[in-house]
Amino acid sequence: MRKTKNGSWIWLVLAVLVLLSSCTGDSSGGAGVYPKAVSAVDETSAIQTLRTIATAQSQARVTRGSYGDFNTLVQAGLLDERFANQTPILRGYRFSMTAGENEFSVTADPQAVEGQAPISARHFYLDSTDNSIHANRTQTASKTDPAL
Repeated sequence: MRKTKNGSWIWLVLAVLVLLSSCTGDSSGGAGVYPKAVSAVDETSAIQTLRTIATAQSQARVTRGSYGDFNTLVQAGLLDERFANQTPILRGYRFSMTAGENEFSVTADPQAVEGQAPISARHFYLDSTDNSIHANRTQTASKTDPAL
């Protein structure tokens, strides 16, 4: 390593080490806030995805006369290919849906990645009876859980 003009390169190295040690997950600041930020972003994304699914279901009901599962909505061009699965995983959430001629319901549950616990904490639920998203912090959400 080259010395700086005043020969204080060691101080620069020490400053970097102090900065890095303050950004561990054990502290209340620094990089420790990263999982909370990811959780908020993933939850916001899950809520928006539920709204997108509800819109696709409304369009399917008008055009086909019934609601559809994920594959049906993808084939109709109402959802994109990310949903071409029975239980697609998007942004840390696994989406599950039941759909029939006159009703549908969809849940979004935090999904662990590569052996790690899920970062997001809330589970969500939406169905065709109202436009409310319900949330539960401990288990798969249902219609009886509080609405957002």
